[in-house]
Amino acid sequence: MKKFASMAGWLALITGFIALFLYIVLPELKSVSASLTLVCLINGIFFVVANGPELKQSLSSRSALYGVNTLILTAIFLGILIFVNLLAFRHKHRFDFTEGGYFTLAPQTKKFISNLPREVNLTAFFQTDSPEKIAFTNLIAGYLEETDKIKLQYIDPDKNPSVTKQYGVTTYGTIALESGAKETKIQNPTEENITNALLKVTRDEQKIIYFLEGHNESAISSVENEGYATAKKNLEQDGFIVKPLLLLQSGEIPEDASVLVVPGPKKPLQDEEQKAIENYLNSGGAVFMLIDPKSSSKMEPFLIKWGIELGEDIVIDPMSKLFGGDFAAPVVNQYTAHEITSDFVLATIFPIIRSVRGVPVAGITTTELLKTGANSWAEFDFDSETVNYDEGRDIKGPVSVAVIAIKNLDEEPNKDKPSLKATLLVVGDSDFSNNRYTNFSGNGDFFLNAVSWLAEEEQLISIRPRERKSTPIQMTQTLGTAIFIMGIIVFPGLIATVGIRIWWRRRRL
Repeated sequence: MKKFASMAGWLALITGFIALFLYIVLPELKSVSASLTLVCLINGIFFVVANGPELKQSLSSRSALYGVNTLILTAIFLGILIFVNLLAFRHKHRFDFTEGGYFTLAPQTKKFISNLPREVNLTAFFQTDSPEKIAFTNLIAGYLEETDKIKLQYIDPDKNPSVTKQYGVTTYGTIALESGAKETKIQNPTEENITNALLKVTRDEQKIIYFLEGHNESAISSVENEGYATAKKNLEQDGFIVKPLLLLQSGEIPEDASVLVVPGPKKPLQDEEQKAIENYLNSGGAVFMLIDPKSSSKMEPFLIKWGIELGEDIVIDPMSKLFGGDFAAPVVNQYTAHEITSDFVLATIFPIIRSVRGVPVAGITTTELLKTGANSWAEFDFDSETVNYDEGRDIKGPVSVAVIAIKNLDEEPNKDKPSLKATLLVVGDSDFSNNRYTNFSGNGDFFLNAVSWLAEEEQLISIRPRERKSTPIQMTQTLGTAIFIMGIIVFPGLIATVGIRIWWRRRRL
């Protein structure tokens, strides 16, 4: 009996361990795990019954009591660990300690993915445990934390060639996105590319942005410094369709226009063109005008009727020197509370800009969106060699340089449908968003935010994804020598001295 009891005890341990192993590693073999568990219980009960007196005597000893206490404390400790792990699993939070939050999703991305209209299936084609897969996993974790509408699966192209061929994937690191009847693929899974791909497969319509031409404006096809090719590319990445518009030829602004951008005209707009723009506004359109200082656009009378006054001046800001700029390149780093500048912390730099102020007009609401610093002023005598603030003639800062005018077109408010309104945004400079300056600080962000707001695409408004910063240490020869001496001679020497001292003392004992 005793011999069989010993064998039953060992068999109970072995079968129990195998059952636990199969349950964790191969959960699909539930029947096998259950059978082994049953065998473990039967043998365990037989072992306890056969060795009952000896077990009772052993458990009443002092060493057994200590063992039971240790077992109970261990169980309590493991229970606390399991409880903390469950809390961490249910309430996930990622911490990003990098400078500038490199691994944190941009507010623009968070706003968009938290309001996804429908589910999106992501299929990621990576080799198992490849560095590219690990980097993508860290990135996509931020998306999965913000929404439960993104479904992700990984496919190893080497192990699943049929699925890879079905998706038409030929490159490792390709991400296929599907939502409804729409699908797209990206091969460089950065935050910007993933967000843009999500936009493509979830947006049912693409809004059209027209850029006015025919008055020596900055062309959207030009890759020169003064061109707007970069702005066009950025708008298209946000899901917009960008087209040029020759208003003298078309005679009117197309009905499918979501926003008309007037990027720095250098020649006068004809009366017929101004009339077409006014008709477009009065039908509920949105216009973004960038009017440079000394511009010959002849838009001043038109804008006055919409509650916006263009100043015949340029804005001077001595504080621009702190940002490495010129006195005539004011920096705006404080913004009026508005959807365009919500969560906006980057400074906007304008190479040369005129003042733009709101004036009272019946039926029109104006908002001065951007203002320069308190040390700036609007200089009227900008043709002289020396520029100084002239009290009584120049305008002391803060100086308004961007104004929004909104005209409500509904005669009677209707709660069942959105109100019809005309929206006009005027900035006293067009250079800040051209190819040369659009990547300066927050210039490109402000331009894209403004267009997105005018197109009523508020989910796109915020700061663009961050880039990894390069922060090299500038080390002088003296500092390098000091670090070398401390690290190679002083600290190792101290450790060696202490070691020799201890060895010598023990040797004498």
